[in-house]
Amino acid sequence: MRRKLAIGVSLGLVASLGLTACSADGGGDGDSITIQFGNVISPGDTQNVAYEMFAELVNERSDGRITVEIYPDSQLGGENEMIEAVQAGQIQMTAPSVGVLANFDDSLSVFDFPFIFEDAETAYQVLDSELGDDILAGLEGSGLQALGWGENGFRNLAMTSGSVTSPGEMQGVKLRTMEVPLHIAFWESIGAAPTPMAFPEVYTALQQGVVDGVENPYELLHSANFTEPANYLTELRWIYDPEIILISESFFSGLSEEDQQIILDASDEMIEYLRELKIGVSDEIREEIEAAGGTITDLTDAERQEWIEAAIPFYEQYADTVDTETLIALLEAAGNDTYLDAIQ
Repeated sequence: MRRKLAIGVSLGLVASLGLTACSADGGGDGDSITIQFGNVISPGDTQNVAYEMFAELVNERSDGRITVEIYPDSQLGGENEMIEAVQAGQIQMTAPSVGVLANFDDSLSVFDFPFIFEDAETAYQVLDSELGDDILAGLEGSGLQALGWGENGFRNLAMTSGSVTSPGEMQGVKLRTMEVPLHIAFWESIGAAPTPMAFPEVYTALQQGVVDGVENPYELLHSANFTEPANYLTELRWIYDPEIILISESFFSGLSEEDQQIILDASDEMIEYLRELKIGVSDEIREEIEAAGGTITDLTDAERQEWIEAAIPFYEQYADTVDTETLIALLEAAGNDTYLDAIQ
């Protein structure tokens, strides 16, 4: 899909728009190009390690003409702000989670349903399939162009006052969530009190008891120090959180075909490298959390099944609020018969 895009953009948009590649500060001589790549992830986390590798590949293969500047840790704004900035061509790249990006392309809301994927390998197979390509193609014409599927990982629970093993224990629990309507609706459906909150506010909110817990992948929980006030963790894996590597459509269309291909190929290699990094990071982070005094609870098969079954009413209620055909295709590709039976 990404190599087809290189041909389509170079023959179509470049011809129609006649744009010239320019630097981030507005230069337009075409000799040197600067790409500002903003994200909300902490420096040193696996995503930013992979993004730095992408920057090195692009610089090397362009003989130094293209410089990719990585801005981690929300330096260029929150995810919504950076998506809008990429649309407007004010910055060139970002990598938001699909939950936030669904605010700009509602077809991506299918990924906001819980317990679709059993493991990362299944997720990769689905995302790398024709179905995954078709979903990315849905961004075309929005000012955003998808370079591929990144990864934040499976989201787990971190609580301040005790481990959680069953959905019934979430009654009335104030849980920080992203500002994603379906995430909020799921936690409400099992009796929790989801509390949407900007990421920089979460640590203090956990410390002061404004919220009782937070859900995120282990790496992000740990790098943001959330596991200090919320040191009771449950490996829930309630949702797989892919990110989408985005580039400004107008910026990309203004590049030469050669430079487009450099970016496309480097993004492919970056994604492969990111997945390799992610394979071992959860085990490493778990060890670090436990060494610092945290408690991590693994669910038994029966406990996990209780969570899966608790989500069936949510699927029954909300499946028709999204692109149901795509949701069904996603569940079929993931081999998830439990929720297919619930919504068909």
